[in-house]
Amino acid sequence: MTISSALTDLTQLVTACGDDAKAQRHDPGLTRKPDGSLVTRMDQAIEQRLVSYLRNTHPTHAILGEEGTRIGTGDLAQHEYVWVIDPIDGTSAYASTLTGWCVGVGLVHYGRPVAGIVYAPMSDDLFVATPDGGAYRNGTRIHATNSRNTELDPWMAVPSNCHRRYHISYKGRIRTTGATILSLCYVATGIATAALVGRCMVWDIAPAMALLRNAGAELWDLNAQVIDIAPLLDISRGTPAMLAAPIAQYDTFRNVITIG
Repeated sequence: MTISSALTDLTQLVTACGDDAKAQRHDPGLTRKPDGSLVTRMDQAIEQRLVSYLRNTHPTHAILGEEGTRIGTGDLAQHEYVWVIDPIDGTSAYASTLTGWCVGVGLVHYGRPVAGIVYAPMSDDLFVATPDGGAYRNGTRIHATNSRNTELDPWMAVPSNCHRRYHISYKGRIRTTGATILSLCYVATGIATAALVGRCMVWDIAPAMALLRNAGAELWDLNAQVIDIAPLLDISRGTPAMLAAPIAQYDTFRNVITIG
């Protein structure tokens, strides 16, 4: 099966998984992991479904998932293809029956993000990045600098703990979306002007990185270095704090952020 055909079928599966999670959001089966973070029955079930599909269709590909899946030998960045799964990004929002959560799958080719699927069931938004450079929201091509909301107040996405870690002097509004992946998707669409992202794990960014880049945006650390996802496939390494924005606008948004 080619990557293009796999994306088509996988998009349908990701959508089905998200809709199932939406239907069960009032009884999510909530527990905590050893590190204290929340996990639900649907996080685990969705990851299992996606892993089963990918193992059947692409048995030679590596897979990395938030809920413990690691298929592949040695340094995953050396594999030709790695699928990175976040079965529910925004688990806290999901468990609280809020709207800011999504299902995300990203594809990394020799350490470079090349495709991704993100589905937000509560808004019925489907974001897809294709290996040929496409970036789409609900089937419509998107670009980071072409906002459809120019008549509205501009806003910047921020993490939920930003009041404890950052001072932001942005003249527009700041909002937390509930899910890091969604914040990046909103930058890719031009709905959000930029996104400040706190330290997280590779599955919190991999599903949206190809979408960002295909749409004319980028993800940097706060020292203006473009994020290299390859070393982050080693989950002993979390990400630094990051900033997503349209290309050439890094300085504009970095200058409004003070750490501490």
